[in-house]
Amino acid sequence: MPGPRRRRAPSIHPAEQHTEWLGLLAPDGPFLSAEVLLEAFPDGLPAVATEVRRTLRQGWHELDRERTGALVPAWIELVLGELLGWDEGQRAQSAVEGARVAPEFALFGPGPKGREERLHFYRLPLGTEPARSQGGRPSPVETAAARCRESGVPLALVTDGQYWALVHALPGKPTSVGVFDADLWGEEPLLLQAFAALLESQRVRLPARDKGGELTNAAAALFERTFDKQSDLTEDLGNQVLRAVELLVAEIARLDRESSGRFLEHVGEREIYKGALTVLMRLVFLLYAEEQRLLPTDDLYADHYSVSRLHDQLTADRDQLGEEVVDRRAAAWPRLLALFNGIHRGSEHPDLRLPPYGGSLFDPQTYEWLEGFAVADRVVFEILDALVMLKPKTKKGTPTRISYKGLGVEDIGHVYEGLLEFSVRKTSGPYVGLQGKAEPELPLAKVEEAYSEGEEAFLDWLQEETKATRTQLKKMLAAEPGPEERSRLHSAWDSDAELTERTLPFWGLLRTDLREDPTVFPDRSVVFTRVGERRKTGTHYTPRELAEKVVRYTLEPLVYQPGPAEGASEGEWRVKPADELLKLKVVDPAAGSGAFLVAATRYLGERVVEAWQRDGLPEELRRDGEDPGEGESSVELEDVRLYAKRRVAASCIYGVDRDDMAVELAKLSMWLETLARDKPFSFLDHALKSGDSLVGLVNERQVKYFHTDPEEGRSINARLSGDVGEYIDRVLGEVTELRREIESLPPVNDPEEVRQKAKLNAEANARLTQLRLACDGVVAAALAAERYAELDLEDYEKKLQDAEDKKYNWQDAYNRLLTFLSDEFLELLDESTYDFYKEEATRSKIRDWLQGDREHPIKPMHWAIEFPEVMGDGGFDAVVGNPPFIGGQRLTGNIGRDVREYLVVDIANGKRGSADLCSYFLLRNLALAPKGRTGIIATNTIAQGDTREVGLDQVVDQKGWQVYRAVKSQKWPGSANVHVSLVWAGHGGEREQAVLSDARVPGITPSLDPQSRVTGNPWRLVANAGQSFQGSNVLGEGFILDPDQAKELIQKNPKNQEVVFPYLIGKDLNSRPDCSPSRWVINFGAMSEEEAREYLEPFEIVERDVKPVRMQNNRKIYRDY
Repeated sequence: MPGPRRRRAPSIHPAEQHTEWLGLLAPDGPFLSAEVLLEAFPDGLPAVATEVRRTLRQGWHELDRERTGALVPAWIELVLGELLGWDEGQRAQSAVEGARVAPEFALFGPGPKGREERLHFYRLPLGTEPARSQGGRPSPVETAAARCRESGVPLALVTDGQYWALVHALPGKPTSVGVFDADLWGEEPLLLQAFAALLESQRVRLPARDKGGELTNAAAALFERTFDKQSDLTEDLGNQVLRAVELLVAEIARLDRESSGRFLEHVGEREIYKGALTVLMRLVFLLYAEEQRLLPTDDLYADHYSVSRLHDQLTADRDQLGEEVVDRRAAAWPRLLALFNGIHRGSEHPDLRLPPYGGSLFDPQTYEWLEGFAVADRVVFEILDALVMLKPKTKKGTPTRISYKGLGVEDIGHVYEGLLEFSVRKTSGPYVGLQGKAEPELPLAKVEEAYSEGEEAFLDWLQEETKATRTQLKKMLAAEPGPEERSRLHSAWDSDAELTERTLPFWGLLRTDLREDPTVFPDRSVVFTRVGERRKTGTHYTPRELAEKVVRYTLEPLVYQPGPAEGASEGEWRVKPADELLKLKVVDPAAGSGAFLVAATRYLGERVVEAWQRDGLPEELRRDGEDPGEGESSVELEDVRLYAKRRVAASCIYGVDRDDMAVELAKLSMWLETLARDKPFSFLDHALKSGDSLVGLVNERQVKYFHTDPEEGRSINARLSGDVGEYIDRVLGEVTELRREIESLPPVNDPEEVRQKAKLNAEANARLTQLRLACDGVVAAALAAERYAELDLEDYEKKLQDAEDKKYNWQDAYNRLLTFLSDEFLELLDESTYDFYKEEATRSKIRDWLQGDREHPIKPMHWAIEFPEVMGDGGFDAVVGNPPFIGGQRLTGNIGRDVREYLVVDIANGKRGSADLCSYFLLRNLALAPKGRTGIIATNTIAQGDTREVGLDQVVDQKGWQVYRAVKSQKWPGSANVHVSLVWAGHGGEREQAVLSDARVPGITPSLDPQSRVTGNPWRLVANAGQSFQGSNVLGEGFILDPDQAKELIQKNPKNQEVVFPYLIGKDLNSRPDCSPSRWVINFGAMSEEEAREYLEPFEIVERDVKPVRMQNNRKIYRDY
């Protein structure tokens, strides 16, 4: 329960008022947002009548003094009748029956079909806290929330007389709970006003939606509006976090320039980015933990360590002393570093006891260089302010404090996942950061060069670089700086007068940082910039409700017996014993920030608790003298749930992502979900790893026979058997035992257990060094084979017209490369002939092959050796996830031709076609769980054309596999403009019922249709040949124009309309009322270069925007065409 709070001065602005009472309430879950409250109560909370306040004060005084149940009914009736205006005629018996804690009555309101239940009221004995569980059973609040979901009545009020818990719960949504303490109503009148305003009769009884389906100002509607705005909140917070990282990097760069480059001399660009991002991740973790009261709450911690209190202190210093004074101080940064170290290493000081939480997130040795900087207090303040206060979207708005308890673990992951497409670059020469949708960072000299071409050409160039409209750019260029702006610009250029003067013509184009200073970067700076586009690579954050749905239906057949796999009705399901559940292995091969890992941890944790409640708690959770099978346990249910989730995280959950910082984000999400007071972070380093899930060796035979096709490898590399085979068996056996020992240990409770697991994990990784290199060689040769064959065969593109010839030549090249490598590995794997320099030469060669035309080498994920205890024991039990959305036509451009060929040969069994990436992930998932289940979110093309033929057709063809549940197509609930399919596949039980779009069906076909008497896939009709066209594939964004650009080209020279055309896409047909094209395209058709040059302006655009990208490609055919 919320403890007594310090009384605060009355707020003036309504937004501040709402922020204040929400802070006093400290709700649990995504409660009402200040923004929604401001919309509902724009003038602030209504006052409670003086006479009512006096009556309430007197009534509570009597009850509080006597503390007897006899006075409770009169007191409750006083609150309901006098304060809230709930008339007896508005109350009646609820339809909810048979519950352990049943509602006393329901409050009814008018509806389209007569009276409808709006709220359930629960009465508890005095002294019973509504949100506290007892005897290992759900709390009254949890029971009320369950009844809300079952009945569809979204609100409940649960009270013992002192504590009044307002509950909101809807199916598929998290529970919101705010507990109002009547003992605080006298000293904190805002809490009384808020309670009365939210629960007064008319607001509760009002329907949540009007006749037109729009949300009203009803109490239930306010919660729904908060949920609807949650994605906006995370987007806004994500932008603020982005600005915070940018500011920290800029400050590090400034301090490095002052040291003449000494600080960052030996720190790489990627390390700077990871260090800055880690600082922000640490701060968010601490803000979350402090709100959850999982860190010390005494004055010593609050005044000298607390992150949230530091923000308050810096705010006061800025207001009292001014920004210039705060900008010259550097006391806050060492305080943060001390807190980071304390969290990692712990504190045994008698006045400040902190357990050593450990974990890679707070490890001071990972980014030791951060301790060498004296970051200004002003910078620390702006960073914390971006994390603590949500900035208004208009100048008239008021900042509101962010509740991290309300955000939830998934939302925090969403905020940070957007930062994965950024990195830093060390620059040579001055750079400027411009406004616009793209927000590019460009060399000042390049801007000046474009400026010298004249106004129209400069505007054309700016449009392309910034993605701003012409009107916006003209307005920016017309802006002129005042004296203060010139001073800020001069300071930002390290007081360089020449650079200041050179930049003045572009002052209006410059964007500002969190301090409102222009973003300019002097020579030898470090620039935080976008280096990729996760959405362009098909990566989208999965909403919580979708992740939980995929996880639920993947794991349900595995956790119950009898259960859905046996065809039992839900009432007959029986959860398996906890020991069996904790042996399950669940993996997400595209983990991102860990949404599916968190969902799986929650789901399995709940089932483990369910098993313990039936069979008795484990010994480590029982109080002294308690019998596991008799009576109710005195352990609180929340403690049981948390312990179950920590057990699940320690032994059941695995994740892989090709981005190493995404893996760190996934760890952060898991730590937040399993964080326990006075316990170290769950040890996850052995289970969450970085690597490309689709590229790598899956089974032990591929490793032993040094080939992606073990039978082929056995025939060409027979000399790698014998002693080398024994070496591989020995290493995998040793690694397997080490990793099994890690999992056999209980969830970590003290630093020594963390060190023990870390030591075992380090030993396992050390044993794999040579074997990992050999596996890399097997994959690298496969990637290089396509390029090797092209270089070795004249006119390769013309000769390999049919797929069989191509496969043969690729295979021949691959075998030759492997034979070449095998001699080197024979020496490296034999301790008597090992040579360090030969290993480095081999490693360099493999690195080059893995890199190919890419900026960085691929990091293969060799499942067979990274998780030998799983893959050597039949594989994973379940694979879940949301792989990137990349269509078949865009696949080669995104992953490279060599990887595409590898996917076809190694994963798709040689089946070719323009298949989306999801089909390859589906096949990989089944290879990882050959006896288990998989649940996947895919583009709805998974059931169509080539994607179906490569993926689902092969799944169903394999003996024993079936699609047991699916949703053929649904709109993605997030920002991605796609329709998705949900597919669950596995070895179904004989009596298992197939379910398609929530309806029972006899079976599900590869096209995700109900099974019927007609079997097989549809064939294309010859009569329809030539009747339709797949559409044009534009191989380069530089060809695409917006309508204004196209209009200008045609106005400049009407001849240009011969090569500039409207470009209609499916989105235009589906979203524009007149079906008009949103874009135009330059198309020279089959013209020669000489003919295309006659169209001067279009050719200049293509030469400027397309040619540079093409010339970066190492493949001649891509450069020429």
